Amino acid sequence: MAELNLPVIDATKCTLCGICVDACPEEVLAIEADALVFAHPEQCTLCAECETVCPEGAVACYYQISWTD
Repeated sequence: MAELNLPVIDATKCTLCGICVDACPEEVLAIEADALVFAHPEQCTLCAECETVCPEGAVACYYQISWTD
């Protein structure tokens, strides 16, 4: 299985508001046991919507998508 470059969750900033969970088009994120987790990491399309909507800046996408000829 290929290694996934998933967004990074900073638990010290996350308030568990659930905005990113609701915004994720692939239903990758979930709140479980008082923590934000990747419930279905294999479904992540790296769209970065979670990072975009997080009001606390608790989700960061450290990958870059580039195209080559």
